[in-house]
This record gives sequence, C-alpha cells and structure tokens, in this order.
Amino acid sequence: MRLSICVLAFLFHSAVFEDWRPPAKPDPHKILEEAQDDSQAARYADALAKHVWFHENALKYDRALYGVRLSFALSYWVELGKAYPPALQKLTSIRDETAKKVREGGHERDIFEVFGDFAAINRALDEQSKTTDLFVWLDAQKPKAAERVFRVAKDALIRSKEYRLCGKYIDPDRSFAEIVNGYHVNKGIAKSGQHDDAFRDFTEKSFSNSTATLVALLVLNDRKADALKVAEKALKERDDASFREELEQAKKGKVPPPWP
Repeated sequence: MRLSICVLAFLFHSAVFEDWRPPAKPDPHKILEEAQDDSQAARYADALAKHVWFHENALKYDRALYGVRLSFALSYWVELGKAYPPALQKLTSIRDETAKKVREGGHERDIFEVFGDFAAINRALDEQSKTTDLFVWLDAQKPKAAERVFRVAKDALIRSKEYRLCGKYIDPDRSFAEIVNGYHVNKGIAKSGQHDDAFRDFTEKSFSNSTATLVALLVLNDRKADALKVAEKALKERDDASFREELEQAKKGKVPPPWP
C-alpha cells in the first residue's frame, strides 16, 4: 500500500510539472540554473524539460556555452537521471539519435560537432566504448570524417586500447603544438592568481599525461624517431624528475591511464 502511494505521488508530481515551456526571451544560463533548482526540489519533469531545451537550444543564444553544454550540463542531467529514470532514458535516446546522424550525415564539415555531442554524452553516461565503436565504423566507412573527429574520439580509443587505430590519425607535430599551446595558456592563467594550487597541479598533470600518451602511442606505432623528438621538445617546456620518469615509461610504449 505504501509503495502504491509513493508511485501515485511520483506520477502526480510529474504530471503537474510536465508542461514547462521556455519564455519568449529565454536565457540559457538561467534555464540551466533553474533545471538544477528543479532537480533539487524534486520537480523532475520540469528539470528534464529544461535540460532538453538547454541541450538543443543553448548554442543558438550563446556559443560560449559550448563547453558547459557538453560537460557540466550533462553531468547535472545524469544526476537527475539517478532520481528520475525518464531523464536517463531521454538522454540515452538523444545519444542514439546523434549516432544515427553521424552515420547518415552527408556533410562532413558538420560531423565534428555532432560526433562531439555523441562522445560527450557517452562520457557522461560512462559508456565510452560506444564512442570507440562508432569511430571504428567511421574509420572503415568514412575515413575523412574519422580524421576530422579523431581528437574527440582519442580518449575513448585509448581506453579501449585501440592504439594502432590511433596511430593512423596522429600528427605528432600538430598534436604536440596543441598540447604546448594549452599548457602555456593554463600557466598564464595560473600566474595571474585567478586560480588556486589545484589548478596549477591540473595544468602540470594535463601536460605530462598528454605528452606521455603521445610519446607512447608513437612508439607503439613504430615511430620511435617521432616519439624521441616529441620527448626532447617536451623537456624544454618542463624538466623535472617526475616528468622525466613519465617520459621514460612512455618511450617503452607504456601508455599512461587516460586523465582526467
């Protein structure tokens, strides 16, 4: 009897709040905040409607929300799904539809963002093997598209130990230049005093992990000369015992665990 009452209360609660509609002039920042508030207040259907709206419309109003949309917003959505299963079902459905768009899409120039959505949802759901599976399909069926989205798929491929497949798409000079650029940007931010020691630790760990991963992948793909070249350049950016040890392990073909 008590269980029946709880179920009825849940259904009533959902029915009351299932008709949320965005305002005439929506503010995506505010709507995402409201989704969190609704989730905490157990207004679950409202929260889900706002998450769906944010995912589908936020970038129309503010392109700067690209990163938030694929990280924090999805993590909030997954948390909602733990209390409200329809939220998880909806997110999974969107993920599957996105995969379909990747497979059927005719414009390779659009595939980066679509595949990015797919990979980000899989990260949030802890189902990154699905990202690997779709990339393997792209590699076989649409190699030009696979080349465009490799950077997005790389972490999932490494987790799946698809090291040889990674080797097909690695450009060591470009990859290391991107790592160094990110390192310099983050170091500049850290020096500005805007962040604490945790951010500085993140900056160093990100650089060492990304560099060691690149070196190890090159070694595993029989490109030892390229690997040694990257390692030599890396030591000009950072030279300490801990980093040297990571590089030595990478030169033996030991890929560090993906991080973060």
